[in-house]
Amino acid sequence: MATQNRSYTGTAKALHWAMAIVILTAMAIGAYSGLFLSYGIDAAHDLQKSDTITLHKSIATISLFLIVLRIIWRVTHRPPALTGMSPMMIKAAHAGHHLLYLLMVLVPVVGWAYSSAAGYPIPVAGLFTIPPLLPKSPDLVPYISTVHSVLAYTLLVVIVGHVGFALKHYFIDKDDTLQSMLPGHKQ
Repeated sequence: MATQNRSYTGTAKALHWAMAIVILTAMAIGAYSGLFLSYGIDAAHDLQKSDTITLHKSIATISLFLIVLRIIWRVTHRPPALTGMSPMMIKAAHAGHHLLYLLMVLVPVVGWAYSSAAGYPIPVAGLFTIPPLLPKSPDLVPYISTVHSVLAYTLLVVIVGHVGFALKHYFIDKDDTLQSMLPGHKQ
């Protein structure tokens, strides 16, 4: 397929890549904490688990602010047209992006609710804390924890699909969909 001349704005690219770094870092730290660290072994392990969760929240809460900026930017700045795709592929791309945005909102908001229900502070980049979303509710914690985990893993699957389709565009379709979001690529 012929190369199309299209590109996202510098701001859209910066928000995209900043969110990718923040979300994937927060997910890796959250998964590490959940899979490899436990409370109740000894004081050192408890402190390591607590510090790791605090780091996870400090990074993950940044995504709340970034997604708000990204949604505002997306609403006020039209992205480049999806060209060279069938109508079905265009609909699938739009649906995938809507799901990605929805999950980028839900995962940190449910994490915020989880910390609130557990009675823990919610730090933002170690600079300040945001108020609880819910009152302390220990009975809700296991349910909210499960929802947070399921949504986070669903987000990971959608991200893998997003990357996979970008690579498909580059290697199979031979169009510039992938390059349109890379830094340095001009319109």
